[in-house]
Amino acid sequence: MPSSAPQPSPSSLPPARVSPEQAAAFAASWYAAWNAHDLNAIMGHYDPAIEHSSPFIKRYNNSDDISIRGIDGVRDYFRRALERNPTLAFNPMHVTTGLESVLLVYRRMTGDLAGEIFFLNSQGKITRSVSHYG
Repeated sequence: MPSSAPQPSPSSLPPARVSPEQAAAFAASWYAAWNAHDLNAIMGHYDPAIEHSSPFIKRYNNSDDISIRGIDGVRDYFRRALERNPTLAFNPMHVTTGLESVLLVYRRMTGDLAGEIFFLNSQGKITRSVSHYG
């Protein structure tokens, strides 16, 4: 008999405990989606309650916001990024693993160094991402 207890929403799931193998698989999937410019595959990595922070948000959203909350806003931001950058490509350099997070270090298509920290829930979906460029 199915339980009538309410199920947690993805955003209320506990953080993941990420192994190096899980981090490597996450990285391969995330890079493949971005390098294919496949917005649906990209968004498949994100929790509906995602909070994404990037230095580019202020510039490209023409606002003082430092983050975007919610899957619809993040999807629109990423869609515009793909349209604006038809040669977008990420060249993986390093994958590091925290307790509930993954840090990816890569070179952007411009040659600039980038790092992104991803906090994952127990289903492996990104609940918060923080982008760094330099």
